[in-house]
Amino acid sequence: MSDVATDRAAYEMKFDPGTIKHLGVKMYSTLPPVIGEFVANAWDANATKVEIEIPETRIDEQRSKIVISDNGIGMSDADVRGKYLIIGRDRRKNEPDETPAPLKRKIMGRKGIGKFSAFGIAKEIDVESMKNGEVSRFQMKYDELMENEEKREITFPALSATGNVTEGTKITLSGITIYGTRPIAIDSIRQKLARRFAVIGDDFEVIINGIPISPENRNLKLLLEKDMNGELYLWEYENEKILPDADWTVTGWIGALDRTTPQIDGIDRGIVLMARGKLVQEPFAFDAGVGQQYAFSYLIGELHVDFVDEEEDTIATTRNTLVWTTDANAALMEWGQTEVNKIARQWGHKRNEDAKRQLEENELYRKFQQQAGRIEKKREFNRADQLISQLILQAIDKNPAADVSHFEPIIQMFLEFWEFDTFRDMAQDLANAEFEETEKLISLFREWEILEAREMARVTEGRITTIERLQELIKTNAREVPTVRDFLKEFPWVLDPRWTMVDDEVRYSNLLRKKYREGHDTPEEDRRIDFLCVREGTNLVVVEIKRPQSRASRKELEQILDYVIFMQDYIQQTTDPNYKLESVTGYLLCGDLVDTSDVRQRRQHLERSQIYVRRYGDLLDMVKRTHAEFLARYNQLREAKQNAANHSDS
Repeated sequence: MSDVATDRAAYEMKFDPGTIKHLGVKMYSTLPPVIGEFVANAWDANATKVEIEIPETRIDEQRSKIVISDNGIGMSDADVRGKYLIIGRDRRKNEPDETPAPLKRKIMGRKGIGKFSAFGIAKEIDVESMKNGEVSRFQMKYDELMENEEKREITFPALSATGNVTEGTKITLSGITIYGTRPIAIDSIRQKLARRFAVIGDDFEVIINGIPISPENRNLKLLLEKDMNGELYLWEYENEKILPDADWTVTGWIGALDRTTPQIDGIDRGIVLMARGKLVQEPFAFDAGVGQQYAFSYLIGELHVDFVDEEEDTIATTRNTLVWTTDANAALMEWGQTEVNKIARQWGHKRNEDAKRQLEENELYRKFQQQAGRIEKKREFNRADQLISQLILQAIDKNPAADVSHFEPIIQMFLEFWEFDTFRDMAQDLANAEFEETEKLISLFREWEILEAREMARVTEGRITTIERLQELIKTNAREVPTVRDFLKEFPWVLDPRWTMVDDEVRYSNLLRKKYREGHDTPEEDRRIDFLCVREGTNLVVVEIKRPQSRASRKELEQILDYVIFMQDYIQQTTDPNYKLESVTGYLLCGDLVDTSDVRQRRQHLERSQIYVRRYGDLLDMVKRTHAEFLARYNQLREAKQNAANHSDS
């Protein structure tokens, strides 16, 4: 069968090339808003189901296609000629403002230019539609449109039906250009599309690659942070007037997530505005500029403002932002700025109150209280306790985004040095100091820094002795499972000088042991001893411990990468808040690496992904070098203090 129908005249369209270029190619450069235009068309066609097919493998410009099908009322030949191909037709002026019974939906579309959005991501648009048993089909190709830009009109041959459309409309986009050869992130598309429509639900189903977008995909409230009382960081509105004497109302909510990184949860920060169930303003913060600036990177929300799309069209041509110069929209902007600034201040206050509770429940802080509480001079302890609270809570007051766990090094310092009289005197002086006394603070911190450096110099010899113990483990090839692992738990600074203490996260280690069991064919000298998982703030560190005389190859490097990827997927997908972390770092501890260019290059590549190789033989040199810096710093501080004292005496 010929693809061109012989019994129907070609379709004609008059167009402005600038409209297609600016409203297609330039304005739409990502997939969600493009698909969103066709989903809105399906809504206006009284469809109850929209099925979207997106390639899940790497994009091939010649073969990859994106297909959007709906079960709406479709278009007849007359509809295509007299409505669909008429550019700029305002359907709300010429037709009813709602769809036919029984659904009677508020119409989303207005200007009839959304069809060109597809040219922002594809070169060809195939339109096939059935209405009352009649099928209409044609193709629009961007290159052919540009070839006819001087004429400003074009004809599209009427094509034969594919036989695949029995109801509604099917749009096929081909010649996809925006992804190169990369695969499309389907989950991200699902999340972003869910956020563009509030109408997705029981009588309007949107399905991507066979999986419907669920109410849970839309209900971002499920992801909001909870305070120490278990209550959501949430502010809600129900038909709230933005001006006392106007009928402009807002319904919806604003909330705060517990992290600032959209890369982890796929959610763009900011508040979206919806009208008639469709996004009309991309996520933003109403250009607010007062209050806690940190809050703006946590806030999300959804506000319904139907008045912006009623009698007057106050949505910009791109359909993803408002025109803010109208009276109603200007009032909305002013109301939004006031609300966001108020929420930011309240967010900061709540975070500060939570911080006080977190400090009281922090295990390290409780350990300090238990140890320092045994000192006979209770007054000194109370001042030191006051100082810890003062330092941490003032810092959090300035940056409410900070977490108490970020300040554990301060608590650890008190814990380690509290037994020294000099340190207690220092804490007392600092607790009595007014924070406005800048010079006194500088002097006290210099004393404190010298004290810390002096104590570090004192323990350096002990640490080097500890490394010599490790050398003995290396010589004997340390076959016993707990020997090296327990050594690293006790002295974690051997692997990373920043680690002064660790908690062995056994639950993560057990997950890895269960997932990755070594085969019986692994040579004895290459077998791993064990896993050690360390929690470092919001980061999980996975350490695979191989035998001291092992030689790691490309295979072992790929294995540590697999472990890290497995744990990254696990902590992102788990619903258990106790397992939720933000990132994973990997270490492979081994005797040596196979010396090939392939292994060297792979090691360098992994380091860029925060996966590191540590050889037992390198550890002693690294620790000696690190502690040499401490010794040098201590001498510099002592010399600076002496010079300052001499200058004062003179």
